[in-house]
Amino acid sequence: MKSILSTEWKNLLRTPGMVFVLLVLAAALGFTAWAGLEEYRVVARMEAEAKTHLRQQWESMGPSNPHSAAHYGTYVFKKNHALTAFDEGVNGYVGRTLYLEGHRQNELVQSDAAQGDLLSRFGKLRPALILQIILPLLLLLFAFQSVRGERDADRLRLLLVQGVPYSQILYGKLWSLWIPGMGFVLLTLGIQMGLLGFSTPILARAFLLILGYGLFYWIVIGLALWLSSKTTKSYTALSWLLGIWIVWVIFYPKVTYSVAGILYPLPDRVGFAESMKADRSALLDGHNPEEEALKSLEDSVLQAYGVTSKDELPINFDGLLMQADEEFGNQVWDKHFGELHEQMQKQKSWVQWASLPNPFGNLQSLSMGAAGTDNFHQVDFLQEAEDYRRVFIRTLNERHAYGGSRTGDWGYKEDQAFFNSIADFQYTEPSFFDLIRQQIPSLLLLFAWIGLLTVGIVRVQPKISAL
Repeated sequence: MKSILSTEWKNLLRTPGMVFVLLVLAAALGFTAWAGLEEYRVVARMEAEAKTHLRQQWESMGPSNPHSAAHYGTYVFKKNHALTAFDEGVNGYVGRTLYLEGHRQNELVQSDAAQGDLLSRFGKLRPALILQIILPLLLLLFAFQSVRGERDADRLRLLLVQGVPYSQILYGKLWSLWIPGMGFVLLTLGIQMGLLGFSTPILARAFLLILGYGLFYWIVIGLALWLSSKTTKSYTALSWLLGIWIVWVIFYPKVTYSVAGILYPLPDRVGFAESMKADRSALLDGHNPEEEALKSLEDSVLQAYGVTSKDELPINFDGLLMQADEEFGNQVWDKHFGELHEQMQKQKSWVQWASLPNPFGNLQSLSMGAAGTDNFHQVDFLQEAEDYRRVFIRTLNERHAYGGSRTGDWGYKEDQAFFNSIADFQYTEPSFFDLIRQQIPSLLLLFAWIGLLTVGIVRVQPKISAL
């Protein structure tokens, strides 16, 4: 095997233009890695400054009414890390900024696609793009050329006559291409994590990236070697390989996403908002004392305190009303956003399992997941932010109710110390094991491809007379 590897690498480097191709590829990866790192630094700095500024504004707000502070709200930002610069995923399309306020559950805003020019809507150049499309295509072509080159030079006949198993020859060619391909992956990840820093969770995610790209490269090279060995005419094998690649990268992903949208349709933005508004209007509205639901809430509170009117209450009924409004609203948000996220998860699962004929889709899922830029991480961030919003608003409403004021006293103000005591939002990414559970379908399908190609390569036995 060592002699085969050594021979393959020598032949590869002797190929006309090979050194130039490798240098261009390394330069392209270096540029995209640098561009991703620079944008990461700029965005991280801007978000850190914005977060500090918002907290300073909150802590210098001065004495204020708690309910007014709830309307004042705050902004939160989804955290980036070293691998975010590796694969942008859905970040550029859905945004990372979320406004938290009373009475509403908002959506992410400030996406690059919504603000930028037309070209930005096609995604930004990141190392993942080159490592998913350009490098595997080169490996596919090199694998094809390796087999055809052996036949054209009549070296393959000599090796077979000497008793070298054909499967051993193919595996030697496979590893000779797989090792340099993975070298580019390791180099890119090493540079990014070395410059931006890393932790144990980041290393675990980087391992998942390496595993995913390693499996995919093995599949691409193995398929090219197997198909090139099964066909006697060079143009037939090359046509098949290029056709498969075009289907994998361009057509099949669009088909699977389109079918997922048909099977599990998502509501349009206007219809989604109108549906929530209709459900919301049927419940308690804290700003409209004429609502029928108010009577039931008021009676229960009066009975609990043993009084006959709100003026006799030792607390501020307005604060209870605001919090009741939040609780009713939360039911609406949970229903509609829950159904939305469930449909999105069904779409994701469908796309994952439907990618059995297309390992490229499984690689994309693994890459975005490990980088923390897929839909799973977006939904997790939104849910954590919403949990914080509910605690944040409830704290303000309860202070409004039990802070010492009476019903109708909208001039009541809390001191700055109370507002400073409310902790800022801190987002914690899903654990590595949660990530693995999400990516089990993609991993299983990639390993299935490995198994099928392993059997296929072992069973390939070309006839010497046909060489």
